[in-house]
Amino acid sequence: MNKINITSHVKELSDSLFNDRKTEKIRYYPMDKFYILDNNYLEKILSVNHLEFLFYNLEMVNETYTVQLLACLPELWENIIYNDIIILIENFTNSFSFYALIEFTHKYLEIDLMDEIFYNENVKLKFKKDCIRYFPNIIASLYMNEFDYMEFEENSYGINIEQIKKIQLKFKNDDSFKKIMSKEELHKKLSEIKIMYQI
Repeated sequence: MNKINITSHVKELSDSLFNDRKTEKIRYYPMDKFYILDNNYLEKILSVNHLEFLFYNLEMVNETYTVQLLACLPELWENIIYNDIIILIENFTNSFSFYALIEFTHKYLEIDLMDEIFYNENVKLKFKKDCIRYFPNIIASLYMNEFDYMEFEENSYGINIEQIKKIQLKFKNDDSFKKIMSKEELHKKLSEIKIMYQI
């Protein structure tokens, strides 16, 4: 397993981005692209190791913030490959990291990473059990709805639907990633995994 080591630069940048937010500066709480651009964070984020940045922010145990931050950074996902995702999954130290990763990748990138968690020998059983208890309860939130599309159409937090579609296409064209299934199919799959883990 490849270990991710966080440099002080990535930690300081991420902490600054999170802590320096002022509600009056954020147009769309808890994070928007306007804030990232207006405060010169984009170049800094793109200049650091992308895996370190993703890992540190996914480990923050603040799911709402992390998912919205990642949605504001399609540029960050342009060079992400399948093996990067596996490295992230195998390094996570808390269940919330899995929740945030799945909510973001399933909803916005439209890729299915369930097998990469549940059938990965390097993921602790505790995390697998936490995930299989949690995911069936949030299936609806793992798919974009009319309100989500409207937010992108209206450019509510500085990202438009074309940017999301472009990054979705990048992953759709990569055969390493599985495309998401329907809500009904996902529910059935998670039910089968629950039985497998005797939950």
